[in-house]
Order: sequence, then C-alpha cells, then structure tokens
Amino acid sequence: MKKLIIFPVFLLLAGLLSAQQLISIKGLVKEETGNAGVPFATLIINNQYVYTDEKGHFEASIPEADQYLIEAQQLGYETATLEAAPGDLSQLHIALHPKAVVLEQILVSDRPMHCSPQSNVICDHHKQSSQPRDVGDLFKEIPGFSVIKKGGYAMDPVFRSFKYEQINVIYDGGLQTTHACPARMDPTTTHVNPDDIDKIEVIKGPFSMRYGPSFGAIVNVVTQSFDYQKQPGIGGSVAGGYETNGNSKLAKVALHGANRQFDFLLNGDLKDYGSYKSGNGTEIPSSFHTYDYSLKVGYNAQANQRIQANWRQAFSRDVLHAGLNMDTDSDDTYIFSLDYQYKNISPKLYSITAKAYGTKVDHVMSNLRRPNAMMMEMISDVEAQTYGGRVESTLMPSRKTLVYAGADYRYLWRDGQREMTMLRNMNGDPLPMPMTTTSTIWQDAAIHNGGIFAEGRWFASPKWTFLGGLRADLTSASIADPAPGFLELYGNVDADDQWTLGATASTTFQPATGWLFQLALGRGARTANMIERLINHFTVGRDPYEYVGNPFLKPEVNNQVEFSFSKKTNRFTAGANVFYSYLTNYITAFVDTTIRATSMTGPMYARRFTNIDEATQWGVELHGEWVIVKNLSANAALSFTRAQNLDWDEPLPEISPMEASAGLRYERERWWLDARSRYVDNQDNISANFGETTTPGFSVYDLRAGVEPLKGLSVGLAALNIFDRHYREHLNRAYRNQPVQNVIYEPGRNFTFFAKYSF
Repeated sequence: MKKLIIFPVFLLLAGLLSAQQLISIKGLVKEETGNAGVPFATLIINNQYVYTDEKGHFEASIPEADQYLIEAQQLGYETATLEAAPGDLSQLHIALHPKAVVLEQILVSDRPMHCSPQSNVICDHHKQSSQPRDVGDLFKEIPGFSVIKKGGYAMDPVFRSFKYEQINVIYDGGLQTTHACPARMDPTTTHVNPDDIDKIEVIKGPFSMRYGPSFGAIVNVVTQSFDYQKQPGIGGSVAGGYETNGNSKLAKVALHGANRQFDFLLNGDLKDYGSYKSGNGTEIPSSFHTYDYSLKVGYNAQANQRIQANWRQAFSRDVLHAGLNMDTDSDDTYIFSLDYQYKNISPKLYSITAKAYGTKVDHVMSNLRRPNAMMMEMISDVEAQTYGGRVESTLMPSRKTLVYAGADYRYLWRDGQREMTMLRNMNGDPLPMPMTTTSTIWQDAAIHNGGIFAEGRWFASPKWTFLGGLRADLTSASIADPAPGFLELYGNVDADDQWTLGATASTTFQPATGWLFQLALGRGARTANMIERLINHFTVGRDPYEYVGNPFLKPEVNNQVEFSFSKKTNRFTAGANVFYSYLTNYITAFVDTTIRATSMTGPMYARRFTNIDEATQWGVELHGEWVIVKNLSANAALSFTRAQNLDWDEPLPEISPMEASAGLRYERERWWLDARSRYVDNQDNISANFGETTTPGFSVYDLRAGVEPLKGLSVGLAALNIFDRHYREHLNRAYRNQPVQNVIYEPGRNFTFFAKYSF
C-alpha cells in the first residue's frame, strides 16, 4: 500500500523538478458504429500513455505543448490517429472502427460480442409492471434455466441438469454468500434483493477460470452501481407495487449522490406477500415477509484508483415452505465487501483489482405451524459464515494478447442444532413431562478453498480469436464437533486435502459482418459441498428420505464441449447453443440399508451420498428476435436437456422438460406493450429411484404494459396467467407435513401494478 502512495508522489516531485506545466485531458473512446464506449483502450498522447476505463472514458494530466498527436488503439479495432490543439482537449471523442471480434472480460460490457465464450448477458431483466419475489425468480426467462420451488419464496435456480453448488453463483465479480439451512430455505438467491440487481451474466459451462471453481455454469449477479459522469448530484426514487393474487404489497426507496470523488447508493425495500391461489382456486401456503437495505459508497482516490465499500442487511420473517417439513421463522443476512482497483499502471500492466468480503446468515426454522407440532415440536437454529477474497491483474503483453492472472480464497463455516420436544405419546396422550432431545446438524464444520488461475485471449486476426485458461484449487474440510453416529460410521471424519484442476480452450470465428461462431472445450471440477460431505440425518432432497453425508467423496468432473453460432442484422437476431457433457465421479445418493433413519414417520433407512462413475448431459438452446416493423418486434426461444445416470441406467433427477417461449413487443417513447407465452412439454423422462413422477405439459400467457405519463414517473400493469391455467412446473416440490396432500401449483390469474417516481 505504501508503494501505491509513494509512486504518484514521486511522479509529482519529478514534474515539479522539471518545471513543466500540466494540462488536463479527458474524453471518450467509442465504437464508430454506435455510442458504446471501448474499454481498456490505449491512448498515446505525445509519447505519454493513457488508458480508458471499463466504459471507454479517460482522464489524465499531461505536459503542456503547442500541439498534440493522439493515437488510440485497442485489440480488435483499427488504430485511430488525430491531432489536437490545447483548447480541444477538454472533451475529446475518438471513434474506433472494429476489425475483429473482441471478447472482453465478463463484468465489463453488456454487448454479446464482448463476452466470454458461451456467455449470455441478461440486461433489463425485469420490467416495471411486476416484481420478482427473489433473485431466483429472475432466472425463469433465461433459456436453459428453471427453478426448484418449495413455496412462494427462496427459489433455487437449475441450469440444464446442474443445480446447487454445481452452479457457481457470485455477486459483483466474486462475492459469495452461502445458505445456513440444510434444506435450502435460504439459498444464495435470497440474500440480495432482486430490485437491487442491474443485470445477470451467465457463462454456460466451465469456460472461465477466473471466478472460482466452475463446474456447470458461472452466474454473476451484478448489483446497481453509480456513474457520476451520467448522474451528478443528488437523486433517488420511490416505488410501490401490488398483486391481486395473494394481496401482496411492496415498497422501495433509493437515494444516490455523486461528485468527481465520492459517490453513494442507498436502497431500502419491503415486501409483504400473502399465500396465492392456483388456477383452480386452491390456496398454496406461500406467504412471506422481507425487508432489507443496502449502502454502497465509492471513493476515487485518484483518476486511476478507486475504493468501494458495500454493506447489506436482509431479513425474512414467517416464510412458508409447503414443500419442506418446516417453515422459516427468521432469516437474517449480513454482507460486507470492499473493492479496490488500480488501473492505467503501465503499457504492459493495465490494472490490479482486489476484493475482500464477509457474510453471515442466522436462520431459525420450526414446525410450529404444521400438524405434527401437536406431537413433537422441532426448532432448528443454524448459522453460516463465509469469508473470502480475490486479487487479479490484467496484463497486455502485446497488442494482440490480453491475460488475466490471480488468486482467490473462500472459507465457509456452519453450525447449528435441532431441538425436538416430544409432547405426546404414540397414542396421542399428553406426556406428563415433555422430553427434549438435541442433535447437531452441521457438526461445527468448515471448508477452505484456495485457487490460482490464469486466462488469456489472443486476437490472431480480424476473424479469429482464441482463449485458454487454467485453474488449480486446494480444498480441505474439517468437523470440530462430530456426532456419535458419524464417528461410528466413518471413524476419522477429516478427509485428505483435495486438489482439483480446471482448464478451458475456445475459438471464435467471425467470417463476415453479423456472423459469429464459437467452439469451447472445458474441464470443470467440483469438490463435495458441505451437505454432501457432512449432513447428519436431515431431509434435504425432494424425496422423504433422511440424507447422510460422506466426507470421503471424490471431486466430480464435467468434461464439456459446446458449439454456438449467431447471426445479427439490423432487423433480425438468431442464435443456437449445442452442448454435451461427460460427467465422471458424479455425486448422487443411494438408499443405504445399513443406516437406519432417526425419524419414526419417514422411510426406515437413510440415503448416503456417493460417487457414480459416469453420467452424460446433452441438449440445445435456440433464440431469435425479429423487428417486424418500426417499434414492433417478435422474439422466441427454445431449450431442451437430457441427462442420464449411466451407472444406474436411468435419467438424472430434476431435469426440466423441453420448453419454448414466444412474444410480441410494441414500444414507443412513452409507452410499451408486451405479450408473452410459454409452452412446456410433458416430462416423462424421470428418475424413479428418487421418487419422481411424470408432469403434464402446459401453456401460459401473460400481458404487460407500461407508460410514462410524466417525466420521472413510470407506471406498469400486468395480467399474468391470463386464462387462469391450473399448472405446475416439473421441479416444484410436493407438500410435506401439511394437513392435506398436494403439489405446489403455480399462481392462477394475477393482476399486478407497479409505479416508480425518480427524481
């Protein structure tokens, strides 16, 4: 840190000694064909190097001269040269002509041609007409994604056949938070409010090594940020919404401010959602209450150095989970992160970035609202803490090469107990003295993971670009308070440290304007998560079995190949992804007749996690958009996945059926209208071993509209499931521990209203 301070001081002293006057220069380097800024461009101004930031802006002080020769260059663009007088330097705009496909780092650009291989960037992910219940709700409209639904809240995203930790979900380029509840009442998608999300970025497979171990996909959830150049001064917004199905209400406030050196963004949100009714009028226990706030503060120490601190607290209360044995009484989340960026360091070293973070989740669940609470009360109090960080450097060895190198680390700790109080005997008679037993859930366990990575891009020619990356990780796990049954089953439960290796290689070919072809190969490895290693007799699956962990599981490996292409014109965009995965040491669970269950109401034996030798996955995803006439466009998408357990000769569980969608959108300057439809096929390709049943297909139709009657005021309306269809998604869970038996059906007809005023 001292060197970072001494370096600019040394430059200042050198300037004073040379008695040279400095002049300020700033501006924007953008693409010639549009207004998009060109990130990380190099400017040579009278032999002095200056670099643009992530959005193409630059600002620097250079020695005063009578005339200035400026040369702007970036990988994949033709070099631009111009001359300028001193009076022209206050706001320069330099246009670069593209000459090759530029695959910039994820987190930098929302243009598909600038993304990592097989990536998909989702912008404007929710319209101002209806609001997502949690972040998991946002994934429903991304081809290839679906969600596991256990109630009206806490939805877990599933991508193709991958779920849970097989999907690496991060926030803002590296922050990770982890659920405390073993039944995933609080997945990572519940700890950040969806209204605070700016966009979601997806790398579809193990095709990037930079953001932690990657197995099935990398999902980067980008929260809102602030740009003082676009919005100087103080501003904010207030918003509110209502849904008729469930009598659900929400409110949101935001305040932001910025100048050249400081900026801040403060958000607060409140949701009060009731239990909704399905298409046939059945009320689904799904109510929840949440409130949260977040504060993001940035400080631009110099033109090329920035520090940003983020603080967030989120609270959930009385969350009903009809598909689980218990409900959430309370869930409290605390998240802190600190980011540092130092850029424009030298012609070869563009930037160094660093991130540190810590999260804590306190979770309390019980069966006090369930029928069996009359016989036995169950209360579980669990806690999870996650700490980590990463550092990365961006290198430019040559004009055609870009290299990212760095390291990251994550520490995860969980503990908690389940308290069971027997109130009545088997005949239903009250016990004279209730009996209480306590058992451990997480066994005071911890997992450490550290990794190093390098990833490079070579812009070989205007038509060809190549990418390659390597990653090595070391993972260790420990149990400080093992349960007696776990010791009896495994003896020494501390497994050996595990090394995993990830690798990727891809090529991108652009034969002509508008055409893009990509072929990517990847090897992703994932060590077992804490549930798979250490869970102690807890129902964590879709079936009623208790699950028991296995601390000696081998890492599972995904060897994936993916081919994609896209065609884009002024009026038409279309693309496709075709993928195949060969999975080894795949982690699943089998019924172990040597392990008796602890519960007297469920199956006699427990499931134990194990590795199988081989499994496969393959499928296709299609998407297209057509501008029919001015202001009117149509879009369509299709996704299909098959996955097979080769050892057991049956499909892998929890795979969504084939799905298609289509829509029409008419948009004017002050109002818009959007009609959408989904068509989902039957799912009869199921795993009988995990108790799956076939699910009938369905179609559903929505209509959304928005208007801006006054400057700063937007109003949105929506009619969802217009025809009041009674349907369920294949991944929706069945009722557990409820007075009646049912399956979680989706909401019936629902009218929504949302209004927002910005100032």
